[in-house]
Amino acid sequence: MAQSGHGHHLEVSKAFAVTDLSVVIVNWNTGDLLSQCVASLRQARPSLSMELVVVVDASTVGRVRDLLREEDGLPLIRHTSNLGFARACNRGIRESRGRCILLLNPDTRVLPGSPEAMLAFMDAHPEAGAAGPALLNPDGSLQPSGGRFPTLRGLLAIHPIIARLFPAPEDPLRRRDFSQVAEVEEVSGACLLIRRSAWEAVGLLDEAFFLYFEEVDWCLRLKQQGWKVYYVPQARVIHHWRSRTDPDPQAQLYHLRSQRYFVRKHFGRGPFLLLTAVCIVVHTCLLAKGLIRWLLMPRPAHRQDLRRSVRLLRVSFGG
Repeated sequence: MAQSGHGHHLEVSKAFAVTDLSVVIVNWNTGDLLSQCVASLRQARPSLSMELVVVVDASTVGRVRDLLREEDGLPLIRHTSNLGFARACNRGIRESRGRCILLLNPDTRVLPGSPEAMLAFMDAHPEAGAAGPALLNPDGSLQPSGGRFPTLRGLLAIHPIIARLFPAPEDPLRRRDFSQVAEVEEVSGACLLIRRSAWEAVGLLDEAFFLYFEEVDWCLRLKQQGWKVYYVPQARVIHHWRSRTDPDPQAQLYHLRSQRYFVRKHFGRGPFLLLTAVCIVVHTCLLAKGLIRWLLMPRPAHRQDLRRSVRLLRVSFGG
């Protein structure tokens, strides 16, 4: 990207922005985790001007207002249905006024000084379009973040057997020293800071991704327009990884749909048809295995697994 392009967007950004940082949180039935997240933000940004935008399902607006009743002037955007993560984030981003926007999962806790560290890094590196912090598990151990874009070989390994037969090459960025700043290709959407001028240049999140891969696609579009993405370990965020999606079988359907769309968008028709064939074979075999198990042992859990296999096979065919 030419320097003149950066300068143009920065001038627009400075004229528009009225605060240092806009934090956009999409809340969907996260309960007390949201209040813990917001409390950590209050403690983490002593010298920043910051606004908080929460996008919340209409059915939980009252509960969220109770949880955040100490937050005066909180912008709270309600919606009537599950819009999907990308679309909900975009609603919050459009309402934001900060020169940088932080997409933050409600199942996170921001450690003191982290917002300041990320903003200071962005100010010192005008080529940076986006950045992510060091992510930590609740026990304080490292949750590796920041790496290469997914490869087609890795995306085709949708089942452990395939992954063992055709292992994808290891990402060298995953072996780096995570205590050091590093230029990476993509960072986790659990906590992603983006410069306003960068998203103005590349556009908002692609709303065709209902859940998963939307931040990877965003980082890829940033890279394609000359922006850089960084991992900034001076900022630290605790992340209750998959606290919402693990118990929900629907997450597997969202992941597969987004994976198929990502391959079609960025790899083309041939790889997309190959992925489709692999998905159909894998999920047909899993469906047959599940049917045999349910016929031999007709338990409720086996019946649920069978239904999930049917739905995954439908998605594999494009349903």
